[in-house]
Amino acid sequence: MLNTRMTPQEIDDYKRKWRMGSYFQYHTHTDVRNDCIEWCKENCEKQEWDIKYFTDIYGDTIRFEFESHFDEFSQWYKDLMYSWSVV
Repeated sequence: MLNTRMTPQEIDDYKRKWRMGSYFQYHTHTDVRNDCIEWCKENCEKQEWDIKYFTDIYGDTIRFEFESHFDEFSQWYKDLMYSWSVV
């Protein structure tokens, strides 16, 4: 189902299947939520990622279907956080 046009119902059904099994999750800070969502939109298909808001104090959780997306996001996020600490 990759790179295909899906209806909202098909996207929800597809996400439900991989979320019931194993997935990869990354905890992020709410201050960079928009940046994280933008990264996901640019690098993943709609059905390949999911975000849960306020899973912790000032924290969100992003879930990925594929480990490759998780790894790429993880590196991008670490670089983003490092750039904030240097500035």
